[in-house]
Amino acid sequence: MSEANNLTPAPEAAATAASAQAGSIQNVGGGVDFGVLRQVPMTVQVEVGRVTMTLGEILDELEVGASIRLDRHAGDPVEVYVNGALFARAEVVVLQDQIGARILEVIGGSEGRPSGLR
Repeated sequence: MSEANNLTPAPEAAATAASAQAGSIQNVGGGVDFGVLRQVPMTVQVEVGRVTMTLGEILDELEVGASIRLDRHAGDPVEVYVNGALFARAEVVVLQDQIGARILEVIGGSEGRPSGLR
């Protein structure tokens, strides 16, 4: 192997690099400044309900016009997921001619952050 592959940064250089990284995500007035990370696209999903069905039920019962009974009642809060992680609970609302979700509760994670932002 060449010497270039075995080089490790001096502790001072590593500390400087870590400090520079921390500078881009810093605490500002009690909040976190995410800098360029604010531009990262995230998938937000709102789950109205679930049901487990057998393959036979799906093949025999699901057709145009069929209704699927879900595990929630009308008016129950729905769950909001960010990149697959539970983020909040919300209520379904109508916004002009589209449906939406009004956040009722943000689910806290281990460090006071919403669990979807681990």
